[in-house]
Amino acid sequence: MQRVAAERRAIGLLSPVAYDEAVANMVMASAPNLFAVVEYEVAAPEIARVMGYGVSAGEWVHVVSVDGTACGTFETADEALKPYETTNEVAARIVWITPDLVLQKLLVK
Repeated sequence: MQRVAAERRAIGLLSPVAYDEAVANMVMASAPNLFAVVEYEVAAPEIARVMGYGVSAGEWVHVVSVDGTACGTFETADEALKPYETTNEVAARIVWITPDLVLQKLLVK
């Protein structure tokens, strides 16, 4: 598998595996959106940490803490922020894992 993945990367393909077009289209049509819950300092938003990761699949959202000890299911991503405390000092926000972020991660590997 590693040899095939290296060969595919060498010709500019990012996926290490080739999939049938119909299967790939089906998966992409139903794929959930991914996001991170990021807690940050209100006075210095660049000081932040990832608190959890979430999956949004249309009618539901599921979030798991980074340490795996807590999880929850919500109706929307914004509702997933409710368990996180918001004060004058700290707040939380959703950061959607967009294709450009995924591409950056794939190219670093």
